Amino acid sequence: NLMEAVEGIDLVINATLPRYNLNIMDAALAARAHYLDLASQGPVHLPGIITIQDQIKEYDEKFKAIDRSAFLSTGIDPGATNVFARYLADQMDTVDDVLIRDADVSTVQGFKFALSFSPDTAIEECLEPYLSYENGRFVQGEPLSTQEEFTFPEPIGKQKVYYVSHEEVGTLPLHLGRQIKNCNFGYALPDELVNVLKVLQLLGLDGAEPVEVKGVKVAPRDVVTALLPTPLELSGKIKGYTCVGTLVRGTIGGEKVEKFMYSLESHEDAYLKFKTQGTSYQTAVPAAVAADLFAEGLIMQRGAFPAEVIDPKPFVEK
Repeated sequence: NLMEAVEGIDLVINATLPRYNLNIMDAALAARAHYLDLASQGPVHLPGIITIQDQIKEYDEKFKAIDRSAFLSTGIDPGATNVFARYLADQMDTVDDVLIRDADVSTVQGFKFALSFSPDTAIEECLEPYLSYENGRFVQGEPLSTQEEFTFPEPIGKQKVYYVSHEEVGTLPLHLGRQIKNCNFGYALPDELVNVLKVLQLLGLDGAEPVEVKGVKVAPRDVVTALLPTPLELSGKIKGYTCVGTLVRGTIGGEKVEKFMYSLESHEDAYLKFKTQGTSYQTAVPAAVAADLFAEGLIMQRGAFPAEVIDPKPFVEK
């Protein structure tokens, strides 16, 4: 079982669906191991949703009590994006805006419709109310209701992004160590995907609660995700680029500045390097970097915390 699997382990890396985070955190606690995960179920409180704030609140003192770390949401976004925010903010005298942006311009061979990361997570986060931080306070909005244009580095270029509920918005205004005005997450969603998501929501096929069908209980979203390819199945079949980054606006010496720090990956290159696709590669690298930092004794914080609280320089250098 899980307890036996983590016995004697120094660092537990949880790359499962976020709904299992608390079970695995409990196992890490029992084994007196450090813990790291790649995502939470989001920053918005909904029935049955464990947010990253919940993880911090419920487990901070527990991990401090055993002198261990629970390093939360440490994939590409959230994770590297939080570190980018801290790295850029540390260069500025004042910080106004921290904007997370994510785009994938790719095509998939052999599938009529596919999502490059966990379909379960993608459907959930896009269709729950989004959280943003506006003029110093948290506000919520209707899913897929707010959009704007954002220019990514080439070859991504200008894309239409939608505000989506994402872990960074729930932690950066509280844990960056700087007073900021605005923070949001913008996800470039093609029109086809937006239409599919709206239809799923209209029909209730995004639901996670089981319904009875001919005497069998099944969650509608499980049916949808079972019909879609897994990220692993897309390896070698997805072509194009994915870009994830953090835009920070502020001042240096009284002058307004803005800097965008990002990861740009080719799906083809990721397949050549590791027989995977770009999104999986991008998500795994920050977790591997964090594991190196643990091994080298460079993560000194104890308790439960998000990525922006660590010293960003060793992370960025690696």
